[in-house]
Amino acid sequence: MRTSSWVDHWPVRLDGEELATLLGTLRANSAAASARLTEKALAYLAASTGRAAVDRPPQRPHDVVVALHRILTRSRFLKGSRSCFPLETALAQMLPFVESGQPITILTIGFPFKQHDNGLKAAGPWPDLAELGALLRLKELESAFTAVYPPGLRVVVLNDGGYSRPRGWAEMGRYRRQLKRYAQLVGLGNSVRFCDQSRFVARVLGPREWNTREKYRRTYKELISMLAGSPRALRSAAVIDQRLAETLPPALLAGLPSFREIVSSLVYSVPVPACAGTDARQWACQVLAWPDRFTSPDLRPELAAARREVISCAWQDAANFLAASLADAAVGVAEQFPLHVRLATVASRPGCSGFSYLGGSTLLPWHGTGCLDGRGLLCAEFLVSLDHRGFLPVYCGLIGDEQPLLMVPFARTRYMNGRRQVDPELLVTARLRSR
Repeated sequence: MRTSSWVDHWPVRLDGEELATLLGTLRANSAAASARLTEKALAYLAASTGRAAVDRPPQRPHDVVVALHRILTRSRFLKGSRSCFPLETALAQMLPFVESGQPITILTIGFPFKQHDNGLKAAGPWPDLAELGALLRLKELESAFTAVYPPGLRVVVLNDGGYSRPRGWAEMGRYRRQLKRYAQLVGLGNSVRFCDQSRFVARVLGPREWNTREKYRRTYKELISMLAGSPRALRSAAVIDQRLAETLPPALLAGLPSFREIVSSLVYSVPVPACAGTDARQWACQVLAWPDRFTSPDLRPELAAARREVISCAWQDAANFLAASLADAAVGVAEQFPLHVRLATVASRPGCSGFSYLGGSTLLPWHGTGCLDGRGLLCAEFLVSLDHRGFLPVYCGLIGDEQPLLMVPFARTRYMNGRRQVDPELLVTARLRSR
């Protein structure tokens, strides 16, 4: 892909009024979408029960859950198959909350840290408009639930940064503080609780079980490292999975991603060693074009060394990730969580409602860069792709000059009043995708 240096572009910046317009438009359009979902869910409830109208809000607990299930499984929120979260499952998970008049606990895992390490996915460590949009989607869900069931919901977000892959606390702490600020900006502050996943799981398990879990994690890490050996071609990772299948009980591996799947994903997330005198993003593209090809005799030494280091980091991170997953399975972490409705944001699975933060592609907000496309839809895309397509970075005081808050197409900018600005029409049409 073609990359370009941002210093060659006219700087684009939102002033305070423009930022307020953008945030106000996003909130207003989301509130309207949430209200429409509520009306449609109540109309569906009336039709399904053969009544001309239903109480607003519904009074019978069963009716409440039917309406809430209808909202949660609409295309605005849904990711994957509806068959993973049938009404019977919703009744089992929600009725106890409704019958006791308590907010419904919604649990999801995510918002670990911004994946900016190789410079191709995101420009820096701050959460940007993609994360803000993701929280706004949770606000839509919260508003729709509250309109049907006034006690509403309680969203518990388990921040999984550092849980399966080591990460510096300073970076994660800054990321999480900004997330909480975004939650306040979108009006979600009183309904969401961000929890460090390690601390949350340790509280759920108790000291003894947590220590057992940690012993399992260290044991599995040693086993995987022994079976994996030295990093090599990605296709050879399948041999490691065969060795694990011969060593560990099938029930323990059931439902977990394979080592090959993990390392093939993480290789595009780990840092790329710098090369002096070379554009960082162009160099990263060269390294990651064929990340596991580093043994060819005609390959430049610096390129071979960079690819070898990338594969080595991915190999190590994959071992950490799989060891943590195996340890959780061994002690049954998920089965010991308090009653909740689980939102699955990576892949839908039975018993969980698949949840899409931004719709469109399957890219998670923290895996990419927030942008507005030419129609004003808020999306998350890889930075290198946006750069290739001529998007410009847009800065503002919300996160400062270290990285842009979002990117917009060059064609949706204007040179006005002595500076390049985002087209005002784009700001007043900004909205989340409907699916």
